[in-house]
Amino acid sequence: MSGKKEKGRVLQYHVMDLPSQGVDWEGTVSMEELDIADDDGRFEFPEELSFKLHLSQLGDDLLVSSGHLAVKIRAMCDRCTEFFDLKLETDDVCHRYEKVTGEVVDLTDDIREDILIVFPQSCLCSEDCRGLCPVCGANLNEGDCGCERPEEEEDDEEAEEASERPNPWAALDKLKLDN
Repeated sequence: MSGKKEKGRVLQYHVMDLPSQGVDWEGTVSMEELDIADDDGRFEFPEELSFKLHLSQLGDDLLVSSGHLAVKIRAMCDRCTEFFDLKLETDDVCHRYEKVTGEVVDLTDDIREDILIVFPQSCLCSEDCRGLCPVCGANLNEGDCGCERPEEEEDDEEAEEASERPNPWAALDKLKLDN
């Protein structure tokens, strides 16, 4: 994701306009306006982020609570490199802005951080994604490519040898520990 740049501040609320009972504020904002861009080509942002927030006055402070953010993105699978749809959402939006009576409060940076927190560290199109053939690069989800992969045989042999070796930690399994 790209670093922070000063773009148009789109999530601003003038606290002077806030009714005493608070207000439900909802709308959409583009990922570009939130300064969320994909620098390495792993994500695409075909839709805008939708937000639903409840803003209320708490003395001289502004409380943003009961917040919900949602966006559908396109993510590249880490195994097969195909793009797939992924919905990101969070209900954990809650912020307090101190001593803001009569001011314009900008929520942009906080909303940006809230959605970045739910971005996945790794993306799989499905749990059983077979990935790419290490020999020819074919997508194995579309069928077997027919390549011989000797490393699979070596892995099987290594696993068999490892199971025959004594386990140095086996003595720990025999310990009886009381809580």
